[in-house]
Amino acid sequence: MQLRKLVGIFNTQLALAALASWAAVAGLAIAADDIPRTPWGDPDLRGTWDFATIAPLERPETYKDKEFITLEDKAAIEKYVADRRVVPDNTAFEGQGDVDVGYNSFFLDGGSKFNATMRTSQIIDPNTGYLPARTQEAKDRRKAWQAALSRPPRGPEDRTPAERCLLGFNSGPPYTPGAYNNFVEIFQTRDNVAFHAEMVNDHRVIPTLPVPPLPDNMRLWKGNSSGAWDGDTFVVVTTNFNPQTRAFGTTEDLKLTEKFKRLSKERLLYQYTIDDTRTYATAWTGEFEMVLTDKQMFEYACHEGNYAMPMMLEGARKEEREGKKDDTWLPTWHRG
Repeated sequence: MQLRKLVGIFNTQLALAALASWAAVAGLAIAADDIPRTPWGDPDLRGTWDFATIAPLERPETYKDKEFITLEDKAAIEKYVADRRVVPDNTAFEGQGDVDVGYNSFFLDGGSKFNATMRTSQIIDPNTGYLPARTQEAKDRRKAWQAALSRPPRGPEDRTPAERCLLGFNSGPPYTPGAYNNFVEIFQTRDNVAFHAEMVNDHRVIPTLPVPPLPDNMRLWKGNSSGAWDGDTFVVVTTNFNPQTRAFGTTEDLKLTEKFKRLSKERLLYQYTIDDTRTYATAWTGEFEMVLTDKQMFEYACHEGNYAMPMMLEGARKEEREGKKDDTWLPTWHRG
């Protein structure tokens, strides 16, 4: 059966099948007494976790109101993704396969599996699986942002924080599965939980004890975070964002709530809630699993290897000298 037909078919007992799939694939929830714990009794979050997934942020139209896929669909879609990534032995690599993205498929590692949750989207609230409506302010802000990125950069500050290696495009906060570098290593003590993301070697140290809030005029690239244990769930609340951070197009008013829950020896559930009334009509929540891995995390030398930045600036200055005007600088992934 062709994949396009298979992914559109759901049996009439989808909800029961999805629940059975979840348990069968993951062996997910285990008794609280069996959750790995630290010597001082908190759930043990330590380890290197892989958060790559082929489950999209928003629910594909194919699935409409279907919250879960079946095991049959899961196997077929994963095979389809794997087959598309096979590089024939006689392939000749001459230049880049996609100059706009900057890498051909050999260098991409966006995951090959659905999460064991079997959800058709990472968004779980609203239960439609789609982002809430954007405010008019957010639409106007995005239009102005796209226009600014479409023109030749006057300096590095005209490009995005990710292009400038100030922030990773998937290292957050919040963490979001991306094209590659989907690893995060977690360290843990009684008083702090630290996160080391593979993307741009990003670090966050979250205190687990109450800390005084920052004054409103102190704005940080990754915001100001505080953490606390709610039973077996580690909850992190972050505010005081730099207005340039723009997680999902948000403003400096963003309140981000993240939850980390150890489900089993090999699985960690990650959930985040975006709350910014200047950007979205309502708050919304995304969720996916992280899987424990024994693979090594390597240094991501973003600044050291960022040849694109001087090349862009050189190209912009060349256009100026030649009296040319160009509004095609916006990469395709920002044009949606």
